[in-house]
Amino acid sequence: MNHDQKVTHYSSFIFSTIIVLLVAIFPEYTSWFVTVFFLGFALIYTLQKHKASSSKAISYISYFLFIVVLVYTLVNI
Repeated sequence: MNHDQKVTHYSSFIFSTIIVLLVAIFPEYTSWFVTVFFLGFALIYTLQKHKASSSKAISYISYFLFIVVLVYTLVNI
């Protein structure tokens, strides 16, 4: 694992931990936190310098899930 992959791995872990803590503290905003979660993951893996095919797949899936969750959140306001 090169340095760039470690940074991506650690930043995604820290980001996930923060989102889980926010959901635990503010459960009424869970759908918004999930929306931000998928957008964050998509951006983390899109902005990675040396992309592997798995990183591209994660970013594409995250963008798709971001759109799905955003539509769900906006419909259920």
